Parts: sequence; C-alpha cells; structure tokens
Amino acid sequence: MRNALFLTVLLIAVSSYGQQTDDLFVPEGAAPRVIIPVAGNAAGANGTFFRSDISVINLRAATQRVLIFWFPQSVSGTTLAVRAIDMAPSSGFSSEDFVNEILNGRTGLGSIEFVGVLQDGTFDPAARLHVSSRIWTPRPDGGGGTMSQTFPAIVGDPSPPTAMVKNLFGLRRTSQYRMNVGMNNPSSSSQIFRVTVAISGQNGTDSQTFEITVQPRSMEQRLVGGTASGTVQVIFEDIGGGAGDWHAWASSIDNQSGDAWSQVAFPSLVVD
Repeated sequence: MRNALFLTVLLIAVSSYGQQTDDLFVPEGAAPRVIIPVAGNAAGANGTFFRSDISVINLRAATQRVLIFWFPQSVSGTTLAVRAIDMAPSSGFSSEDFVNEILNGRTGLGSIEFVGVLQDGTFDPAARLHVSSRIWTPRPDGGGGTMSQTFPAIVGDPSPPTAMVKNLFGLRRTSQYRMNVGMNNPSSSSQIFRVTVAISGQNGTDSQTFEITVQPRSMEQRLVGGTASGTVQVIFEDIGGGAGDWHAWASSIDNQSGDAWSQVAFPSLVVD
C-alpha cells in the first residue's frame, strides 16, 4: 500500500476565498468547511475494491487546524473520535487510501467532513481548505492499472440550507451498468429520506420509490434493484426536514471493468 504523502504547496499569486456554490460542486478556490459525500476502503461488487485518493490543501499563509469527521455507513457517527491535524502555511497532505491511512485504520464506506477551526476548537471562518477526491479500484477484469471516478468535494454552507428536495440526471442503469444511490445525514438525529428512481428506456419509464432511514452523523448507500434499463432521474426528499446541510448522489458502475461516473444531487428549482 502506498504511504500517505505530506507536501508543501508552492503558491504563486493564488487567490483563496470562501465560495458559496449552492451545491455546484467543487470549490475553485477554498472554504472553511468541505464535504466529500462518499469515500471508503471497501470491497465492491464483481471483484472491485474501492479506496479514496484524497488531497487536502491549506491555502492560507498561516497554520490551520483541521477537524476531520467520519460519517460511517448505517451506523451513528456521533460518538466517533475526530481526527485533528495542524497544517502548516501553504501546505497539504495526500493519501491514495485516505480512509485507512489518515482516519486511523477505518474501513467501509462513509462521508467525510473537513472543518477549519481555531486552536480552541471553535469554527474558523477564515479557513481556506481545498479538497479533491477520487475513488479507485484495481481493474477487476484482470487487466493492469486501475479504474476510477472523480467524486466531487462540496463546499459546506455555513448557514445550513432548508432544501427538502434534490434531483440528479444523466446516469444509466442497464445490464452493463449497475447503479447506487446514497445520502448523508449531518444532523444529530435520525432522518428519513424518500428516493424516487425513474429509468427511461425504449419500453417507457419505470419508477420505483423507497424510503431510507439514515442514522445521525451517518450515510447510506443502496443498490438500485430491478431490471429496467435506460437513463435515470433520481429525486431525493428529506421527509422530516431536519437533516440540515444534507447531500445526495448516485453512481453508475460498469459491471465488467469497474469504470464509473457519479452525479451529486442539486436542490430542486421552482419555475413559474
């Protein structure tokens, strides 16, 4: 296993600033709070084994303390230990197996939240963190090299939004591609989400709706069942309305190669 890499970043005329994105996804600059919706160190279907390659950069010319929170799948994360790292000015760290190496041997799937804080642990609005992430696996078909997908980091909203419904489009579910849907719950109480998956193909549109309970400070990811084939729209609804700054996503994965792509859901728009 490749070791975690700690690095110094050479910054030449870099402008760093907090950016409000409304869930449009990767911060071009930086922010005090950044979320990776799904990361892991876990076996997948059809011979895949997924790990997360993550880099974290401190774009300030000052030392920055960063708290790293792990939201595990299907289990409440409210009592888990938090990893604190002091990052030198204009520096960063990186690992190709971040969940195992940086989060002290954790395994499985989860979400990760990065929060810049002051030395006393209170939120630091001046923090400027940039995070990039991809999920990768050795090729399960026996070929050399790896297969991967970029999974976008999301700027966290300092004032949690009240979005109740989020959508995504453009994935596929066919005999070639399996599909997962997921959501995280950053709140301190369990939340129920309703998920509607509409798959449109030559035989029309097949829709299925199910509810998922997500534990506090946790995430859930589920394989979409059935035999319908086509392009996909997914609607996620926070039924209780108490999840706060929650995020949802879906991925399509090639059943032979492990190649994949993902979409992060965005808040529904009201059109007059």
